[in-house]
Amino acid sequence: YVLSESEIIIKRLAGDVRIALDDVREVRIAGADDFKGCLRLFGNGGLFGYYGWFRTSKLGKCSWYVTDRANAVVLSAGKKILLLSPDDVNRFVSDVQVYSTARSRSAAAAMGAGPVKGRCAKFLAGAIGISAVLFLVGAFLYAPGPPRYSLSSEGLAIHDRFYPIALKAAEIEVENMRIVDIETDADWRPTMRTNGFANAHYRSGWFRVACGKKVRMYRARGRNLVLIPLRNGKTPVLVEVDQPQDFIRKAQQLWR
Repeated sequence: YVLSESEIIIKRLAGDVRIALDDVREVRIAGADDFKGCLRLFGNGGLFGYYGWFRTSKLGKCSWYVTDRANAVVLSAGKKILLLSPDDVNRFVSDVQVYSTARSRSAAAAMGAGPVKGRCAKFLAGAIGISAVLFLVGAFLYAPGPPRYSLSSEGLAIHDRFYPIALKAAEIEVENMRIVDIETDADWRPTMRTNGFANAHYRSGWFRVACGKKVRMYRARGRNLVLIPLRNGKTPVLVEVDQPQDFIRKAQQLWR
């Protein structure tokens, strides 16, 4: 007999018999009652041992691989009952019990982990779904009003959540700054968003206007925006401020 972590192997000239430890239901030392009413159904029984199918009053039909009836083990595996006679009966029974119990616990843990993993996956998928919905709702309702900005002698910084920008005074064409009504000044009417954020309440990022130019625009819901042209062909900026005329006047005072 060979006992491994997964099976019991009964070595025979006619071919090995393998018994999976996962199938073991009971293993114990055989008693006198197990042999009462013994009847050989098919196999050998005598001088060199007992091999084949036998029937007893207590065990019913069973398979025997026994050389010493005085030191036998009853093994129930699946739907089969087997009698074996290992050299060390007590150790064999103990080892089978240890290995089969360990495998049963591992299988139970794996079965228990399956539902847990399934619940975790469902929870994670639900959380991701809810987060996505909340993000879409937030993006749809986002309405910060005109962007915050910092104006100084060094330049202009627009503090947009998505596309902030800092302009140096030296790169701004101060003399060409003006107010643009994007609903009446057809050339500066936005026609397409190229890379930016836009909903019904706020727009920021890169847009293309009717004249074909690309601009960086920061607009809430107003129509009068400040056009800030930049030197060296850089992308101009359209920004909405609360008092556009005052904004231009202050900027020109700081940058001229």
